[in-house]
Amino acid sequence: MPVATRPETGAGDAAVRAGDGAHAGVGERRRASRSLWAACEALLGGSVDPKALERALNSLREAFDCDAVALNTRTEAGTIEPWLSCGPWKGAPGDLRDCVSVPLFRGSERVGTLDLKARPGQRWRPSQLGLVRTASGALGAAVGARLELERLRHQPGRDPVTGLPDSVGFHTRLTEELARSRRHGLPLGAVALDLDHFGALNSRYGRPIGDAVLAETALLLKLQVRESDVLARVDGDRFVVILPETDAPAALRCAERLQRSVEEHRFARIGRLSASAGVASGPRDGVEALELITQLDQALSVAKKSGRRRVTLTDPAHTH
Repeated sequence: MPVATRPETGAGDAAVRAGDGAHAGVGERRRASRSLWAACEALLGGSVDPKALERALNSLREAFDCDAVALNTRTEAGTIEPWLSCGPWKGAPGDLRDCVSVPLFRGSERVGTLDLKARPGQRWRPSQLGLVRTASGALGAAVGARLELERLRHQPGRDPVTGLPDSVGFHTRLTEELARSRRHGLPLGAVALDLDHFGALNSRYGRPIGDAVLAETALLLKLQVRESDVLARVDGDRFVVILPETDAPAALRCAERLQRSVEEHRFARIGRLSASAGVASGPRDGVEALELITQLDQALSVAKKSGRRRVTLTDPAHTH
């Protein structure tokens, strides 16, 4: 007669506990990643909704499982000054906590610091510190892009809504980059992107909200391009990117990435938006500015006439 026996404790139970811990760790990381992404989205939309910055800090507190968060930013004078904070930074006498201060960089430029204060009796776990190190790159990029564009809005040759180069600045840089590409025999890519139904959005929500959406879009796109690329706002809701040393297939991939970044973002007060994009590349589509712009306009027109929410690279034979 078979005898039922109780499983031995030890290795089996340890394996079960390890498995449970692994599942819990994965769930914790997923929740933290969602909170971190929500914080970055809120930072990008803070100029639209004053409560967005408060949401950003609360999302960071949740992501890092800590009691208080502070963001400090670099001023034009080069000093690091307080910008935003939430949580009980002022504690009672004798209330000693673990604190962490992490520098935030955008590329090689230091743009601020992230300060965190642990919960009472909490010691920083390796998983928390790992997330902080990983998150500092995304936060540095978001904060740096936001501060840069805000600083540039009032400078000559810049669009006052987004801080990006305006139409004149775009044409100047395009002429320069085309000359460089001809001189060195290098390709030059370009992407034009429009927000779909932006005119209807302006009519429904008003010009101030429309301008805020444009500023938010500029930040989103800025985070997706290289330092060597030139992102400009040339007219209405049209953004153009000059991509040095980029052929047509690579420019197409960049356009798809830019379109996806817009459609995956939740805009403050508006929600989701879609975008259409056209792609051109020299010398494939021409070696002069007018030729490249003509081909770029045609590609974008095809994308919009084909139902919008798509990226188009047309055959240069259609225009030459």
